[in-house]
Amino acid sequence: MTAAGHDEEFPYEKRLEGLLEELRGHSGIQVDETRLGPIEMPFDNFGEVFKDLVKWYDLPFGEPIREKFFRYAEVEASWRSADPQSELVGEFSLSHVFRSVVENHVSDTWEGKDDEERELYGELRIFDDTPRTGSGRMAALRATRGTTDPEIWFFDMRQGALEMDLDYPAYLDTLLLTKGTIGWQYLFCDAGFGDVGFTPLAKGLQEMVEVIPRLFPQYDYADLASRLRERM
Repeated sequence: MTAAGHDEEFPYEKRLEGLLEELRGHSGIQVDETRLGPIEMPFDNFGEVFKDLVKWYDLPFGEPIREKFFRYAEVEASWRSADPQSELVGEFSLSHVFRSVVENHVSDTWEGKDDEERELYGELRIFDDTPRTGSGRMAALRATRGTTDPEIWFFDMRQGALEMDLDYPAYLDTLLLTKGTIGWQYLFCDAGFGDVGFTPLAKGLQEMVEVIPRLFPQYDYADLASRLRERM
């Protein structure tokens, strides 16, 4: 496939590659790891992936999700601010959409404390994780049969599962802005200062909305800053 064809057919994949390049190439960021996982069969076949999601799991994901397709089994980064006094830290580990649905069940790790929670965890499929830092924070889509636009939930082992105020495509777009700053997902959840999951992250999130716009001035961080103010 030519570079032009690659950009045209899988535009979000190209944006993820660009994100890793941004992190590696910035003097204000100390990168611990950036990695593009392998492109393997059948993950590389766009048509077969979404056909099989319908056939085997009754998940007819809509066009906005299909537009975010990437072929890598996973895309990962772990980084911190180059300033030794900073608490700004980031990590993400995005999984291929098919791999998320088939392999990454929240219920394999977290059982839930009651019937309602167990039912929820049985439907959640992890697509973004923090394995390197082991922070116990991850994002999951809710794979209810027949859905075209799954709910997105953020799981923090300190707070439990919180539904996010964005969908899968918006999550992936926002990840590009935040660079995976630890806990950025709280800005789209019904939690704030005083909550056991949010409070330890507040200083790092404050740094995110103050420092990252200076590091990456080509992006607009006004909405993230507004959301943080609402939660402080």
